[in-house]
Amino acid sequence: MPDFLANDFGAIARAMRRKTSASPKVVLHFRYLLTSLTSEYESVDAAIAEAFELWTDLRTDPEHITAADGTVLMGRDALIEAMTRYAEGMPGLSNALEC
Repeated sequence: MPDFLANDFGAIARAMRRKTSASPKVVLHFRYLLTSLTSEYESVDAAIAEAFELWTDLRTDPEHITAADGTVLMGRDALIEAMTRYAEGMPGLSNALEC
């Protein structure tokens, strides 16, 4: 599967639908002080919500979201944009992906 660029939500949705597992996992990559950390989620929406919570508490610096296999789904700029949409109460990423 090819790497995705910034806001290609349609490609992200297609790739996630192609996955054979019942619930594709996504991984949020973030930094806490000098340590690089990861956390696994059931959906991109859940990862964005958690990234926003971690970011607003000034505890971490979200870096990107990948599929479980390491394919980058959202780079830093796209993640920041998604967190901004989340903060504004806009429809979740899942809603945008269904378009």
